[in-house]
Amino acid sequence: MMLTVLTLIVLINTNMAIFPKVCLSGEIFASKECCPVPEGYVDKCGGPERGYCNDIVVNIVDSTDGFTGDFERFQWPTTFFNRSCQCLGNFDGPDCSDCKFGWSGKNCTNQTTRIRRNILNMTVEEVEQFKLYLIKAKNTISDYMIPTTLYRNMDDGQQPMFTEISVYDFFTWFHYYSVWDNIVKHSGASPDFAHSGPGFPTWHRSFIQLWEMALQKVSNNEEFALPYWDWAGEPNCTICTDTYFGKSTDSLHNFTVTGTFANWPAICHDFENLTQHGELCSNTRPSLNTPRIQRNPGGNESPELQVLPSKEAVYYALSVTDYDVIPTNYAPVYNNWTHSPCSFRNVLEGYADSENQTGLPRVHQLHNQVHLYFNGTISVIANAPSDPIFILHHVNVDRILEKWLRRYNVTADQFPDTSAPLGHNRYSYIVPTFPVRTHSDFFKKSHNLGYDYDDIDEFGLPLDPIEREKEIMAVNKMKKCRVPNGDSVKK
Repeated sequence: MMLTVLTLIVLINTNMAIFPKVCLSGEIFASKECCPVPEGYVDKCGGPERGYCNDIVVNIVDSTDGFTGDFERFQWPTTFFNRSCQCLGNFDGPDCSDCKFGWSGKNCTNQTTRIRRNILNMTVEEVEQFKLYLIKAKNTISDYMIPTTLYRNMDDGQQPMFTEISVYDFFTWFHYYSVWDNIVKHSGASPDFAHSGPGFPTWHRSFIQLWEMALQKVSNNEEFALPYWDWAGEPNCTICTDTYFGKSTDSLHNFTVTGTFANWPAICHDFENLTQHGELCSNTRPSLNTPRIQRNPGGNESPELQVLPSKEAVYYALSVTDYDVIPTNYAPVYNNWTHSPCSFRNVLEGYADSENQTGLPRVHQLHNQVHLYFNGTISVIANAPSDPIFILHHVNVDRILEKWLRRYNVTADQFPDTSAPLGHNRYSYIVPTFPVRTHSDFFKKSHNLGYDYDDIDEFGLPLDPIEREKEIMAVNKMKKCRVPNGDSVKK
């Protein structure tokens, strides 16, 4: 299917980041206030019925000691804006014209729950519809803009430097911007606001939910829910067919894909060159010279990355009862939170052993293993979302998180509050979401956020009785994770 059949003319506004166009004129940007007047209203943020303009209060003040270079993500988003709309009731969005997650209707009074389904159980027509939504998002201009340079180069805000981007590519850029080392090189210190810490599951939960909302608006289908691909125990990439997301074809070892996404551009491919000069990725208008997504499932040189995670690895993750623990000798500047032992988050992210069921530090399992298994675009952290399989993978990661949250009836108290890496504390704002959201906002059961999964019950167990019994027995059989002798950790 050709990707050029749609024209970039549609504008989509949803609750995302970086910033809405209406707040990026020189005068407004310089004021550091983003409190738009919604259509049909006369007051900022809609007035008494919807919201009001308020100061942004930073909950967690991260220290910049030990870091050099660009600090615009510290104390997010106050480098850019320190006032924004405070929405009332179920209203949401940059001007309070949207609804909070899980609510809909003119006055946001209708509570909704959308069901995320296994893509392998969807009809051919439903899969094709999903792919068409992705194509439309790739060819629709977002109502949000992204910066083309670091804040310090924006001429003191008098002439802000931002550019348009498609709805789909916006999410690739969003992910890219969260990973510090993609933007400014540091000597030894490389904070990552989306990975390698307690915020990994909640950052991506927020990210996926924003993406789901964006596709609902692009498609004009409020009932749409993103599908997932349950890769656990799969012998190979069962979605790597032309019915789903394309086969790999070895063209001079480029390993491009066939089918709908054969010519799918991968933006921000030159991030390493840009990083050397402290410049942001701004090649957001794909051309004939833009590389296309690549995939070589199972083609990694490492044998452990030639296969997908086992079901037993997922069962083991579900057996780990602590959400996260502080690693021994933790140093915030040199983030070694991936050394966290006996941590559900670390096991899920793939920095702790799940295949051998020890829960001790190790790399390239579960979430990480899936990324690297594809040996292509999705394996590169900077622009991994350029491959649409990223969505299916991370919805499944969120599904495993949901199973764990329900199994242990977890509350926000389990989430580290002041001891985590930069941007990863319980009440840290999720970078670069705007309007602001905290990790605590997403560390809750999914029905509080307006969605559910098709195959799990209220306790996080499989609905299928055979799978349910198998999972219960497997999880109960797992050896309890033990911290090595001589090490001490704090919850």
